[in-house]
Amino acid sequence: MIRRQTKKREVIIFLHEIYGVNDFIKCQCQKYRDLGFEVICPNLLERPSFRYEESKEAYDFFTTHVGFDVYQDVCSLIVNLKKVYNKVFILGFSVGATIAWRCCENPLCSGVVACYGSRIRDYTDLNPMCPTLLLFAKEDSFEVGAVMESLQGKQGLCSFSMDAGHGFMDPYSKHFNDAQAQLAEEFIIRFLADELK
Repeated sequence: MIRRQTKKREVIIFLHEIYGVNDFIKCQCQKYRDLGFEVICPNLLERPSFRYEESKEAYDFFTTHVGFDVYQDVCSLIVNLKKVYNKVFILGFSVGATIAWRCCENPLCSGVVACYGSRIRDYTDLNPMCPTLLLFAKEDSFEVGAVMESLQGKQGLCSFSMDAGHGFMDPYSKHFNDAQAQLAEEFIIRFLADELK
């Protein structure tokens, strides 16, 4: 998969939600390809995506067969990609966001963007070694404000609480919020642009 002989541009590793590589993730990948990034989207489930109405089955499958320790595999991927690309970013959604956050201590990573990673609250002891942007959903299953407060003051970390529910960037989700999704995308693109200067 990684056969280039010379360093080339920038790559974003996309980390999907519990559902897998579905239409939302494919659309996100294409959006950033159109912006000029190389994109790699590992199928962490190693199976076809789940439907949204299968959320319980998807969550059970993720926790049983994948889990958050898969961040170690992503860190290995970063090491390999860094041999080929100038910059390696990670962009994750939901469980993918928590996995992305767990990679923030990898100094080879050029930047981490984590969108509504509710289990980040289990890993607030991490200290980013690369620029990190966290976008939380204000209406989530935990006390977002308390988690954001516990993360305050960490070097290179910027976080925002978006006025929406979990999954607000996904147009196929019942919590989709177009205005907040557009604002989040502006934050992400500005973050990436700043790291490319």
